[in-house]
Amino acid sequence: MSQKTNFSFDIHYPADTRTPEAQRTQLMASLGPTLQALFAADDSAATVAVSDSHQGSDHKLVELVTTLQDRQIASLLKAFSEQHGLSVQALE
Repeated sequence: MSQKTNFSFDIHYPADTRTPEAQRTQLMASLGPTLQALFAADDSAATVAVSDSHQGSDHKLVELVTTLQDRQIASLLKAFSEQHGLSVQALE
């Protein structure tokens, strides 16, 4: 059985984003279920919790618990962020 690991990261739209506000708001509002589905494809037991950041509505804090390896997580987040024009930063 693989060991679960906790990961924390900040997801946000860059200040110079060209993504329309309505689209940004919609994605941020559905970020939890969207990321849950993304990670569940490779780890059905993965859990995702999303909370508001003190930095504004275009910023979210994400807590991920998964058995996936770092490179798998990085690959999924890279594709997701590129698709949606987001910036992802790991928290320590």
